[in-house]
Amino acid sequence: MTDVERKTIQTATQPTVGSVIERLTLKRVHIYIIFAAALGFAFDSFDTYTASYAMPSIIQEWKLDAITIGWLTSAGFWGMMVGAFAWGPFSDKYGRRPAFIATILGFSCLTGLTVFATNGYQFAVLRFLAGICLGGMVPVDATLVSEFIATRYRGRFVAVLTVLWPFGMLAAAIGALTLVPRYGWRPLFIIGVIPAFLSLWVRIGMPESPRWLAAKGRVTEAISVLKKLGASDSDVQGLRSDEGEAKVPFNTLLQPEYRKRFILTAGYYFFAYVGYFGFSVWLPSILFTVHHLSLVKTFTFTLFAGLASIAGRTTAFYTIEKFGRKQLFYVGFGLGGVVALVFGTIKDPILLLCCVCVLNWLNEQGVAGIVVWTTELYPSKVRGTANSWSLGAGRVAAAVSPIVFGWFFQRHMYYGVYITMAISFWITCALVFFLGIETKGKSLEEIGAA
Repeated sequence: MTDVERKTIQTATQPTVGSVIERLTLKRVHIYIIFAAALGFAFDSFDTYTASYAMPSIIQEWKLDAITIGWLTSAGFWGMMVGAFAWGPFSDKYGRRPAFIATILGFSCLTGLTVFATNGYQFAVLRFLAGICLGGMVPVDATLVSEFIATRYRGRFVAVLTVLWPFGMLAAAIGALTLVPRYGWRPLFIIGVIPAFLSLWVRIGMPESPRWLAAKGRVTEAISVLKKLGASDSDVQGLRSDEGEAKVPFNTLLQPEYRKRFILTAGYYFFAYVGYFGFSVWLPSILFTVHHLSLVKTFTFTLFAGLASIAGRTTAFYTIEKFGRKQLFYVGFGLGGVVALVFGTIKDPILLLCCVCVLNWLNEQGVAGIVVWTTELYPSKVRGTANSWSLGAGRVAAAVSPIVFGWFFQRHMYYGVYITMAISFWITCALVFFLGIETKGKSLEEIGAA
């Protein structure tokens, strides 16, 4: 046997971070990481929906027209677009943990400052700045969790994060129902300061991703984290770097090995978010201005919509490992497009409420699939960037769609909203059908994303 052959065999038998993680059982530190990350999702959701739930009160105070409402509602999403493109490369270069902490601290402080806004311009600027941090929270959060968890748990535990998203929406709806009719919109933004305390908790107890450390050649630190996760000395003996310290070129995601996957992930984020966020952020204003519901009834409807969203994410949690990732898109967005067309024809308040709940239940399943699937399709050296830039495409859609929907409403072309939703959802399903690969039950190594 030659020295080269001997070295090749030795390298092949050396453990990697991925192989060690696959053998680990869940420990308390895993639960800590998942719980902190899930809270991050909930706080991000609360902050995202605060502006839309505050909007009926803001409309009354500042006397806004539909186009201005669309711009103010979308201001945070424009910031999220910038943040999504910025925080991914930041997390790939400096780590998942510091990016996680910085995004939480940033959006919570800026949300608190929004209380002092006295006109639409100030409100829009502060929402834009808060959005820059909000835009990095979700992709960094999901990326971090996916890199700690073995294949047999990964789908469901990343899905757990998405289950907490509608809880934030529900909290915003409860806050709007209980506070806004009596005290106005500002108390919602005061509550938005609370997540700042999570950043301190994360700084104290959350380790850095061992996959990221190994990808940067920081094997000693990766070993230390793996031992915290339950690995023994023999498990990590001779641990080698998964990917080395090679720099990732700016245009990596456009190279042949990633291009098809990036078209898929950026595409389904964009088209799914056209309908999802266009509808969800406009819903309170639709109920208040189009269907002429009172503020109390409007927020009561959004409260039920939040409960339906929780049911949708919970459904995704139970079905994702049983039926796979693709089915979430077909059920959530395929059927969601049909329900959107039905919703646009309904006038009766009770039927309207039922249709809102069904639509939210379906759509949240699709969005859960988006979050989980994207983290599984790329290797650690580009996972943060790919996840964030794919979401960035979605943030573009989330920023544009409220303005487009506002244009429809300004001209009383209400059904154009629902046609737009249905078409965007069905394009999402087509991308998944033609470009997607099922990842259920496969390790990151098998998927080509180790």
